[in-house]
Amino acid sequence: MKSSGTIQDLNDLHSFAQVVRHGGFTAAAKVTGEAKAKLSKRVARLERHLGVRLIERSTRSVRVTDVGREIYQQCEIIADGVGAAEAIVARAQSEIRGTVRVGCPPGLAQYMGSQVFVDFMTRYPLVRVQLHLSNRRIALIAENFDVVIRAANQSDSDQSLTVRSLELSQRMLLAAPALLAQHGVPASVDELNLLPTLSIGDNVDHDYWELVGPTGETRSFSHYPRLSGSDLTTLRAAAVAGLGVCFLPEEACATELRSGTLERVLPDWRGPDANVHLVFTARKGLHPTVRAFIDHIVSAFSELHRLRTRVP
Repeated sequence: MKSSGTIQDLNDLHSFAQVVRHGGFTAAAKVTGEAKAKLSKRVARLERHLGVRLIERSTRSVRVTDVGREIYQQCEIIADGVGAAEAIVARAQSEIRGTVRVGCPPGLAQYMGSQVFVDFMTRYPLVRVQLHLSNRRIALIAENFDVVIRAANQSDSDQSLTVRSLELSQRMLLAAPALLAQHGVPASVDELNLLPTLSIGDNVDHDYWELVGPTGETRSFSHYPRLSGSDLTTLRAAAVAGLGVCFLPEEACATELRSGTLERVLPDWRGPDANVHLVFTARKGLHPTVRAFIDHIVSAFSELHRLRTRVP
């Protein structure tokens, strides 16, 4: 295949990059809205202009050649440059505007509190937020999301994405004083079986709590929760009402700990170190509105940590 000169249409490069980024013509067509045949035609034309094979095709898969990978890296550099230029224009206009599509598990949204999103929209009145609450793992690029907030067990290995970890304090065992007065204060993990339990999660019938002891030893506590669900507010209220022991992040129960309506159970035992992840596309050229949202969430988590330091 002999080169026929310079690239005539930069859209051919863009189409090629989309096919590589999304792992094939079908996936790229679904995400971009371009017809699969049109993407294939553009990539074929690009190969003719360059005189090299960029993608090896089969009926079931595509494979990017070595030259194709190098070309794709240059496409990413070009895309970052275009994105950076757009960001400069947006900053010059001194306006953060547009739509931010955000995916988040319901429990994490409740953990942060609705005021976090209200404050962001109040600060930036020209911004629209589309908040999708779901416990399923959201494919950020394929589903056209700008930012996905994920728990540590939903981490993403896609190297085309940027992951920013937000440290979260450990979960702790908590119960109402009335419950402990009725059933007794457990002296060991085994004695937790003497108390009813409350668990966060969807359709939790038989649950396991991973606990870390004072010397770093770990225990898995198996139980059948009296109440389970993804609504953190309901679980916390049930714990305050004395319906069972809960296992929640300390920030989520800071007010109840300060007031004494909840107190720690087995304070030497806690949950493993945990993180929340912000997942988004490349750092370079990130749209200012998306960057503003990310900065806002980072600040919100910082405030949650500040509240934690006030817990007795």
